[in-house]
Amino acid sequence: MEPRKIIQFGNSSYVITLPQDWLKENNLDKGDKLNLIESNETLILSIADKKKTQKTAEISFDNIPLKLFNKELISYYLKNFKYIKIKSENAIEKLEQIRVLKDKLSSVEITEINPDYIMLKDLTSPEELEVNKITKEIIKMGKILFTELKKDTEGKSKYFLITNLDKNINKLTFLAYKAINYNLDVWKNPGEVKDTHHLRKIISTLEMTGDIMKRVARYLKDDDATCSQFYEIFDELERYYDFVTGLIDPEIDLDENLKACLDKKQSLLKSIDFSREKFEDNLNLYLVTSQLIKDILGKLDSLVLAVIDLKCK
Repeated sequence: MEPRKIIQFGNSSYVITLPQDWLKENNLDKGDKLNLIESNETLILSIADKKKTQKTAEISFDNIPLKLFNKELISYYLKNFKYIKIKSENAIEKLEQIRVLKDKLSSVEITEINPDYIMLKDLTSPEELEVNKITKEIIKMGKILFTELKKDTEGKSKYFLITNLDKNINKLTFLAYKAINYNLDVWKNPGEVKDTHHLRKIISTLEMTGDIMKRVARYLKDDDATCSQFYEIFDELERYYDFVTGLIDPEIDLDENLKACLDKKQSLLKSIDFSREKFEDNLNLYLVTSQLIKDILGKLDSLVLAVIDLKCK
């Protein structure tokens, strides 16, 4: 938080200055209008002209590690910049790399290709994105991960499918973050701003659960026989996932379900321990996979805590 001093202007008016970086980032200048929302001791400023929110960012592709460039690209995407200009001395030669990176993001297209820059345009409208609907889609996609993991299909094919499902979950997660960031800028009720932090944690936990599922599939992709020995645990884990994600429903009473949640988790942990005797010939793989399953349970614990925070305000 950056404090600003109130300045008297004339006999009856008071003004404060606005951060220059914020004005530049949002393409605002003298004469542009802002909305002022009063809420008890809080004042919220938002941009009155939505056209002003179509911001343009610039990134240099030269002399920067690819991983750092990717993080910067994602950062501008999540901040709802409409245009991202990627500058490079040999932009056309970097086109394929840029295509691969932009394909990780939903609804981003290349609109200009020049020798010294490539322009990306975000085709999404953040004001039309609904966090709750996106969250439900992520939950559905996560359930498909569990279903595919326990199918009797060849390990490498299964891993390829689960990897692509996880990529889709990542895209949905980015969309949800875009919606959350937009809502933080325009929401009038500070209570809703508080809620969104719990929603972000729920979405983040679901995304990390998908990442762990992908790791499980990777470890098992070369051993179909061992994979099949985990099917009963995967089935029980899927039912537990359904139960925990079901707690997000505002109609579900937490007090009546938290004990059942704990009982289901303890039952799953016992099933994992009891299954060890099946893996005498491949104990290392059992230890790695069982730990990953317990990591998933840990993420679902975090999800339950986020739901409790969201519902018990």
